[in-house]
Amino acid sequence: MRMEHGAIPMQVLREMLGAGYITGAREEHLQPASIDLSLSEEAYRMRGSYLPRSGESISDIITRGALYKHSWDRPLEVNATYLVRLNESLALPPGIQASTSNKSSSGRINLRGRLLADGVPRFDDIPAGYKGGLWIELLPKSFPIRIHPGDRINQMRFFHGEARLSTLEHRIAMDRHGLLRNQDGTRIPASVDNCGRGITMTVDLESSELVGWKAKESAWNILDTRQFDHNPSDFFEPVEKPEDGELILRPGTFYILSTKEKIITPPNYSTQMAAYDPSKGEFRSHFAGFFDPGWGWIEDESKRGSVAVLEVEAYGQDFVLRDGQPVCLMVYEHMLAPPEKLYGADLNSNYAFQTGPRLAKWFRKT
Repeated sequence: MRMEHGAIPMQVLREMLGAGYITGAREEHLQPASIDLSLSEEAYRMRGSYLPRSGESISDIITRGALYKHSWDRPLEVNATYLVRLNESLALPPGIQASTSNKSSSGRINLRGRLLADGVPRFDDIPAGYKGGLWIELLPKSFPIRIHPGDRINQMRFFHGEARLSTLEHRIAMDRHGLLRNQDGTRIPASVDNCGRGITMTVDLESSELVGWKAKESAWNILDTRQFDHNPSDFFEPVEKPEDGELILRPGTFYILSTKEKIITPPNYSTQMAAYDPSKGEFRSHFAGFFDPGWGWIEDESKRGSVAVLEVEAYGQDFVLRDGQPVCLMVYEHMLAPPEKLYGADLNSNYAFQTGPRLAKWFRKT
């Protein structure tokens, strides 16, 4: 059934490219329910993070806050702020809005990327009918990163109307599709604890001897996004299974963990890991939040599901994270129509059916 409201699938995104609603993008950047955005050659080192006021252009911000033009032969410095123009621009019709998120790979190297647009006084959201260019603010938090023009750090999802499922719709989808699975693939029944305005997942600190990775405090090796054989030990330390099932998160330290449960995104839905929820604890559980239709979805119903990898950082004080503790909320969205290709099944997907706390694609497998 075709929905009147929902996330826009790749075949409609292709039509939007042809109609001139999205310019500067390429066919190969289309994902099942989003489009990858790419870096142009225009980049600036900024004095700090800026958010445009209503009616203020990004050019005005650059005039006010740029220290110098960034040279692409130099890496991005840790905790320095950069502003890069994206190759894409928009001329959206009324009723079509968009939002962005880090791609999984950039999220797993703690490269924060937030979208900026002319006159839009908030990050990562594009209002309906927006016409103008797009920029991305980049902030490496753990180690220097050499990026290149054409790299795709974030992705954009487009919506017609309200796409998010209601509490009742989440419950129906949970009962119908078995959205949440145990490690052996068996369904986890819906309950008041795991199903509400989204699907709650918990952290895994016991399923294997390696439960996560922690960014090194003095990791001054440079990660280059054109190399795919970096040694993990140059940038991360392994986090071994704690004997007491508790992991102390240190403020300012970046962790890669994974969920205890597997999750599924059926073809007629997209999923987004909800923004930071202080009721779950004083930490953030992700920086890359989009899950495409087809995530963990295969024909053999008994083998469906894939864990979610978490990019975790504590705020303010030490936080004790315990095995099985609720850690993130997965919010489902209606699709206008199922996409013509699914994540994992039809596309070359880096993290389809991942197991455990997998590092980004730039590292050799351990």
